[in-house]
Order: sequence, then C-alpha cells, then structure tokens
Amino acid sequence: MTLISPTVPGGAMDGVARLIAQRLGPRLGQPVVIDSKPGAGGTLGVSLAARAPADGHTLVIVADSYLTVAPRLLRGVSLQPFKDLAPVIELGSSPMVLVAHPSLRVKTLAEYLAKVRAEPGKVTYASAGAGSPHHLFMATLEQQLGLRLAHVPYKGGPQAFSDVLGGHADSMFIAMSTAEPHIKSGKLVALGVSGAKRLTEHPGIPPIAEQAPGYESEFWFALFAPGGTPAPVTARLHREIAAVLAEPEVIQGMKALGVAPSAGSTPDLLAQKLRREDAKMERLIRETGLKPE
Repeated sequence: MTLISPTVPGGAMDGVARLIAQRLGPRLGQPVVIDSKPGAGGTLGVSLAARAPADGHTLVIVADSYLTVAPRLLRGVSLQPFKDLAPVIELGSSPMVLVAHPSLRVKTLAEYLAKVRAEPGKVTYASAGAGSPHHLFMATLEQQLGLRLAHVPYKGGPQAFSDVLGGHADSMFIAMSTAEPHIKSGKLVALGVSGAKRLTEHPGIPPIAEQAPGYESEFWFALFAPGGTPAPVTARLHREIAAVLAEPEVIQGMKALGVAPSAGSTPDLLAQKLRREDAKMERLIRETGLKPE
C-alpha cells in the first residue's frame, strides 16, 4: 500500500503519516510505503492520489487547506475534492500560536491589538504565501475585529518564520511545535492560541477568543482514498486506522508533533466537516478579495 504525503519530509503532517504507516502495515498484512510528493500547495500529491486505482491500495494524507483553499487560489488546479476523493478518517487537528518579535514591544494580545488599531496598516505579519493557513488565520482575525495589518507573504513557512525571528516581520501565526523553543528562550512573545481552549501543555497562553469572542481557527489532517473506492474497502481502512489512532504510542507521538488526535471520526463525519470548512473558506476568500495566482 502507498500513503502519499503531499508535503516535504520533517513537518508535522509528514510525521503523522509515518506514525500511521508504521503501525497500519501489520494490521493490513502488507507494508505501507510513504511516497512524498510535495508541490503546488499540496495539490500535486492529492491529484496523484485522486488518479490512482480505487482499489484500497492508495491513501493520501491532507491538510484541510489542500482541499478548500489551494484549488481556489492556484491556477491550473482542477482538483474536485468531493468527486475525486473518498473520505476515510480524520486524524487530528492543531491550532497555531500568534507570536510577535520583542521589538514590537507588546507582551499580551490586548497590547498587540491596541497597537494594530493605533497604527492601521503598519504592523506586519508574515505567512507562507497568500491562502496559506498562516495568512488565513490572520485574515479571519482581521475580518472579525475590523483590523488592518500589513501582510508579508513568503514562498514558504521556514523563510517567513526566519524573518520573524530576525525581527524583519513583526508577527506570525505558527505551529506551536516550531515556536515553542523560541518562546522559552525569549526570542518570541506568545500572544494567543488560535483554538477555542488553552493548550494543556501551555496553559499560560490564552486563546485569542478571550479578546475576539467566537474566534477559532485550526488546521486538521485527514486520510482520503481515491474517489470511487468501494465502501467496504474504506470501512475496513477506517476501522484499522481508528485502532492505530487509539494506541498510546501514537497518541503521544502525535502530541509531540503538536497535533491533538481525533476520536470518533467516520467517513460521513469527515465529509460533513470538509463541506463546512469548504463553505467557510469560500466565503473568506471571496470577502477578502483573494484571486488565483
């Protein structure tokens, strides 16, 4: 069996894919091989999976933005997630943390928001490019609170984060696993987490919802098979992967990657979640005026 990972090795999503693959193989009685296919905002690997035989021997791990954002903002992408893919199971979700460089001279989210309001269009935030989670998490906050910041898009997350660390950009939404050592060292200030609740491992960082009621933005990972995969096949894959997700070593491994494992996901629930997220992103992209590149 092949598990396509549409991202570069070393990130949280690729790490989750490898955790699943290592333990899924023995349950299925066959090796599960990771095939890394990064590119085109994740849609390269997803499109390869969509064109694979619908026989249960191909899976693809995706982040929600690969299906709800990239097809809308990348020219030449013809992916139709609801037709081309068969939902199997949601794996986990992860909020981001909003960080600021100390040179911005803010220590709390309230101070950050006050500065943004006092100097509209001057406070900068970095992202991995237009339509990336880093961008859309902030665009959602801007829209909800009527803020105006200066967006500084980069070609990738590492370059964007490097410039925030260097003080060349003021702030950024970033994965906690990436930001944590720099927060501890004082090189960055943690302002708030994008999820609705405080993180168990970081109770001192408040949720952004305390200053922006109702705000909640998380990215999530899921496994899909090629569209048309028979229901009995996806049912077995779901059953075996759900058992893998319940293993204590997998739970701890995912948490170490900054991902909260999902529980109780089914193919139908995943399909419903994808439709809700797709509608949300369609509205946000339309209202923020983003255009295909």
